Amino acid sequence: MTAIDMGIRTVDSAVGGLGGCPYSPGATGNVATEDVMYALKDSKYSVAGDLEAMVDIGAWISDLLGRQNASRAGRAITARKEREKQKG
Repeated sequence: MTAIDMGIRTVDSAVGGLGGCPYSPGATGNVATEDVMYALKDSKYSVAGDLEAMVDIGAWISDLLGRQNASRAGRAITARKEREKQKG
């Protein structure tokens, strides 16, 4: 958020936090697009895209790859959707 407040207008991110540097053992992936979108959604900055759709895509690709979604916002929103679905 500090970078954006300082004037940066492009933030590199990846759905579900995928990617990263394969040459850095133990390094985490990229910042999750869902987390960036969630952080900006109620701010003074506009965000292009649909957060709910991005969360669904992140969950889908993470499931397909057999890994946990690295997005905190994605995991929380997916869990909320599951609870709502169970309630009917």
